[in-house]
Parts: sequence; structure tokens; C-alpha cells
Amino acid sequence: MAEIINNYLSPTNFSVSIQRLPHVEFFTQKLTIPDVTSSPVNLSSPLKGFYSPPSELSYSDLTLEMIVDENMNNYKEILDWMEGYGSPESTDQYKRIAESKDGLVSDIIVLVTNSHKNPHLRFTFTNCFPTSLGSISLDVNVQDVAYATSSITFRYDVFKMEQL
Repeated sequence: MAEIINNYLSPTNFSVSIQRLPHVEFFTQKLTIPDVTSSPVNLSSPLKGFYSPPSELSYSDLTLEMIVDENMNNYKEILDWMEGYGSPESTDQYKRIAESKDGLVSDIIVLVTNSHKNPHLRFTFTNCFPTSLGSISLDVNVQDVAYATSSITFRYDVFKMEQL
């Protein structure tokens, strides 16, 4: 018998765990579970085209938005990671990050809770690394304090969803 669902998914009931980025996980405000797409295989025939299910899936990037802390620790964590593999000042800098306990990639776990705030779903993104660190807007003309935010885009190999 099918399970009867009485409650809707609340977009505010989630937490993020990134071992490599402890300052980012606490300040995460928004996260989008990525798109998963596939392209059907076109099978031609003289009379009519047919389609076959695809042999692989495409995963969109994982994007999260965080409030930037006053010391910019979370921003610096991402920047250091990206500079370490993308534009190291020396081969030693790249070697240090590659051989560190964290390495060049990190898994990201998103835990979604149910309406009773109990863990309900886990998304595990495997072998993530940042591909984009968003800008930070500073503006003295705002009326109300809106804390500075930045977005981070990650590339990963695959993600798995499991019900807890």
C-alpha cells in the first residue's frame, strides 16, 4: 500500500555538512538541489523517428548561498581552496593542498528534516570542488542592514538521495 503523505516539504528544514569547510556550513542560507537531466537517443528509421532511453544522466552544478561572516573566514576557506588548485603561487602550494587530509575534493552532505525536525532525507554529493565564488556587494546606501552574502558553485561526480 502506498504511503500517505500529509505534509509538504519545507524549504527551511535543511542543514549542510562540508568537512573541509566548517565556516561555510554554519552560514549557509540557501541551497538548490540540482537538476538531473537525460537526453533520449534518437533512433532513425525510413518511416518515423523513434526514441530510446538514454544511457547516462547529466547533473547540474550544486549552488549554495552563505552569509559572509565579519572576518570573512568562510569566504577565505573557499578562496584558499580554489587558489590552491586553480592558481597556486608555487608547485609546493598545490602539493600541500593535494596531499592534505582534505585533498582537492570533498563530499557535501545535505540533510533534510521533516515537519517534526527529524532527519528524513540525505543527499550526498561526491567529490565536490568549487568552480565559482560569487561576488560580495557592499553598499552604504541601504536603509536596513542586509548582511553580505556570496554564492558558491560546486562541481561533483554524482549525488545520491536516501531516505533515513
